Amino acid sequence: MTKDNMGLNENWYTDDHMKSPRGIRNFQLNSGNSSEWKVQPNKVRGVMNERGLFGERKGWHLPDFDTSSWEDRSLSDGLPNAAAGVGFSITKFKLSIPGGYDVPISFNFDEPFGQAYRALLFVNGWNMGKRIRNFGYIAPQAKFPVHEGILNYQGENTVAVALWSMTPNVTVSPTSSLAVDEVFNEGVGKK
Repeated sequence: MTKDNMGLNENWYTDDHMKSPRGIRNFQLNSGNSSEWKVQPNKVRGVMNERGLFGERKGWHLPDFDTSSWEDRSLSDGLPNAAAGVGFSITKFKLSIPGGYDVPISFNFDEPFGQAYRALLFVNGWNMGKRIRNFGYIAPQAKFPVHEGILNYQGENTVAVALWSMTPNVTVSPTSSLAVDEVFNEGVGKK
């Protein structure tokens, strides 16, 4: 089961009576052995950085995770066999930005129209974005700025994307690109 928290409807009152919870509000297991569930957040990054996907619990999004046994696939290939579900794509790259410059950098998502998917963007283990692409014409944020300190401007970086394809037998083919938004000479604190 995959669940995504989409928040609450907002209201103008200070009480909670008008809020409309979304997501799974009730469930019943009809058979099988019951078990106890516990939330297990990342102790360093905190509960807001982890959602509980299998790949997150196994550390697939972390820079030191060994992917050498994984099949090489592009994010735009989608999930194997056009399956619905969640898969991870991971890549590494190096940056060498000269000192004395303030260089804002963003990750940008794009895809053919009508593809129902969601994606989580992890940069060097930190959750830096959530792409939601299943609301028809409305597609919230596609550009995710990532600042120096999360990105290593003088070395290797790891980017992981958790791709959640929501429709079986449809190849979801998003692309993600890195973009330099601006170059400022001698930004604040830069010499």
